[in-house]
Amino acid sequence: TAHCQLFPAEILEPPRHSSRSVKLIVRKYEDDTLKRLLIKRERILLFLEKDTNALALQFGDRIVVSASLKSIQDESNPYSFDPAGYYGRKGVFYQGWVTSTHWKRVGLSERFFVRSWAFSLRDKMLNMLRNNSVKGEEFAVASAILLGYTGEIGQDLRKGFAASGAMHILAVSGMHVGIIFLFLESVLAFLKRRRYGSIVKAILIIVMIWCYAMVTGLSPPVFRAALMISLIIAGRTLKRKPDSLNVVAGSMFVLLLADPSLLLHLGFQFSYLAVFGILVLYKPLLNLIPMSNWILSKLWGLAAVSMAAQIATFPIALYTFHQFPNYFLLTNILVLPLASLVIYSGIGVLAMSPFPLLSMLLAKFLSWIVGWLNAIIRFIEELPGSTFSGIYPALFDVFTLYAGIAVICCFLFFRRAVWIYSLLVLVILWSSADIYARYQRNRCSKIIVFQVKGASQYLLISGRSAICLKDYNASCRSPFAQEILSTCIAAGEISSLQTSYLYESVADSTFTVRLLRIANQRIAIISSVIPDSYQDTLHADILILRNNPTLRMENLVRCFSPHQIVIDPTNSWYSLRKWKEDAETLGVSCYSVMEEGAYIRETRPESSGP
Repeated sequence: TAHCQLFPAEILEPPRHSSRSVKLIVRKYEDDTLKRLLIKRERILLFLEKDTNALALQFGDRIVVSASLKSIQDESNPYSFDPAGYYGRKGVFYQGWVTSTHWKRVGLSERFFVRSWAFSLRDKMLNMLRNNSVKGEEFAVASAILLGYTGEIGQDLRKGFAASGAMHILAVSGMHVGIIFLFLESVLAFLKRRRYGSIVKAILIIVMIWCYAMVTGLSPPVFRAALMISLIIAGRTLKRKPDSLNVVAGSMFVLLLADPSLLLHLGFQFSYLAVFGILVLYKPLLNLIPMSNWILSKLWGLAAVSMAAQIATFPIALYTFHQFPNYFLLTNILVLPLASLVIYSGIGVLAMSPFPLLSMLLAKFLSWIVGWLNAIIRFIEELPGSTFSGIYPALFDVFTLYAGIAVICCFLFFRRAVWIYSLLVLVILWSSADIYARYQRNRCSKIIVFQVKGASQYLLISGRSAICLKDYNASCRSPFAQEILSTCIAAGEISSLQTSYLYESVADSTFTVRLLRIANQRIAIISSVIPDSYQDTLHADILILRNNPTLRMENLVRCFSPHQIVIDPTNSWYSLRKWKEDAETLGVSCYSVMEEGAYIRETRPESSGP
């Protein structure tokens, strides 16, 4: 529930700008007047009304806020983005909207001086790119690849990178840090010829790698890569050859020691799975097809790295994103060299900024390279069958896939029959679990009231058949409404779907009710006035209110004795508040779809269909 509070806060991450607001993650403080101290409290997600003052906020700023805070709700619709889970993994559980008159900047914290300097430096570098006429999608992609700034990546562009299997290009990770390392290694090679040059070179590279990591936000993948490369450089300088798996495990230990919750972060999981996959599988894959030609050997090496990383990450990618990029090999072979050129030319633009003519020429080359990269991404996205989508594995399927990958690798490495038998056992277990899940799904029925703004859209599922009830208006015909419906159909493996429209065929002053039954659940849908004189009793387990009907909650409860009242998104906020207060007084459970996300009720069917 929302409650208004006045509190000081500190901005913990660089602000993100949208068309209407400025999004902040802040640390809330409480003022202890007795000890004259500010006490740290929870992290909070704030949306500030967009204006000049909000746009000027930076990482580390301290503000005083007056806001009504409420819990971050779970996913709005089934299989959609889950904000509660995403922000919960960051330790953020509350959010609030703040108008321009309800906050004030009061100063800058000095505790995060290094990170504040790093983000300030990144902003200056972004302005250098802008001043050299790098703009539009070219700026969005170049700033993401070079500096880790993804604030201007549009949804269409992001979708294209995801569909082509190049999403990792936009997120600064070990690949980007590796490219920077190779660049520094070649630039500083002359130091080797001097006394103590190797030590000086190692120190310079380590310092510059960590500066780059700080500028790009020090995300877990970047931290991991910077720490690994630092350990490898230190070992090489001291004439030691550290084991790669030990280095990876050591960096993981340090990260988890600092923040154990990172284990739940997708970026952390993808990063380490990809690295372990490359370390374990790259050489066996490379040795499968020996290449004598230099160009072919380089291409096959690139393909082997891509396959190793993809094998290690695809089970969790299927579970998270429900799609697989079929042309990921083609994408990586074409795009990774261009991404390297983007980083090198971007460094050139920044380094040559004191020389306007030279930096402008390099910026034109940078824009040209990024333009080609974007064109390749769109070309691959538009190829027939670019993605295999509609995949909704259970968590058990993910663990089974990883167990299967491990067993296959053990067989390839050790060539013993026991691993073949182990694989057969895994297949039998997975098949049995899948048969049981399908059996349970066929016996199960489900009622879903979707969260589509200004529209009524319901799905009644029984086994593998379903009925969709919805308005015939623009909101229900929108791509968003169609997408969430088709996603539920695909995830539930629905083979038979009927659609029925909720037309209003009577005058608003006449009381009508739609009665439905699915399994053992009786559903009543009300969209018109209930007269005080109405005395009939029609018991309903679930009562859905739509289209803002004029009614008294006492009459509603008396006539239907509902176990659950559901208020769909077509009702006004005023009616919603009034109904919820009245229902609480009467002791009836009341669920607001607009506030709490889609309503889902799962039951066991007694009949063959809805």
